[in-house]
Amino acid sequence: MAQSIPVHNNLPLRELKKQEKRERLLNASLRLFREKGYEQTKVSEITRAAGVAKGTFFNYFPTKERVLLALGEQMLGRLGRIESNDIFQQKTTRGKVKAMFHALAAGLNADRELVKEMVYRGLRLPDLVDNSRAQLDFRAMLVLLIEQGKRKGEIRKDADASFVADALYTLYFQQIVLWCSKNFQSSLPDQLDRVVDLIFDGISL
Repeated sequence: MAQSIPVHNNLPLRELKKQEKRERLLNASLRLFREKGYEQTKVSEITRAAGVAKGTFFNYFPTKERVLLALGEQMLGRLGRIESNDIFQQKTTRGKVKAMFHALAAGLNADRELVKEMVYRGLRLPDLVDNSRAQLDFRAMLVLLIEQGKRKGEIRKDADASFVADALYTLYFQQIVLWCSKNFQSSLPDQLDRVVDLIFDGISL
């Protein structure tokens, strides 16, 4: 389920109202996309479900596709919302990376059709993570974990943390794209575990 946009009480009232309307539009869009499908949902239905005027929609989203992109940011770009305990309670670096990937992918099963729609429309999935609202950068977090693993003696000293992080980052999104295909047989968490194991088997001591 997509996360709601947090409301900041220190914002001016006008900004709070704008945030509230945007969130209502996103929530209504998600509900209708799930019920009817993206293509079958009309902008007028979204605004009616959100309780706003039709013209208001275009003040926030120039097209219906931009709503899909915004929902993608919520579904896939949730790194800043991951509880650090979910990652750092793991004893090994390999376990921490797996926990991070699982947390990022959590809940996507309910929205598989929407993710497929994003892929079909050519939206670059990594762009949904690396955006200005992200509290933590995906790549930077991976680099941090790899460097910690090197200091702990779990990972080879000659392993390039940036290169390893880029490989993990790319493979994560590759698996989501493959997961959208009909031929994907494994569960997404299991397949992500295999990807992490593939990389770590090559860099671990």
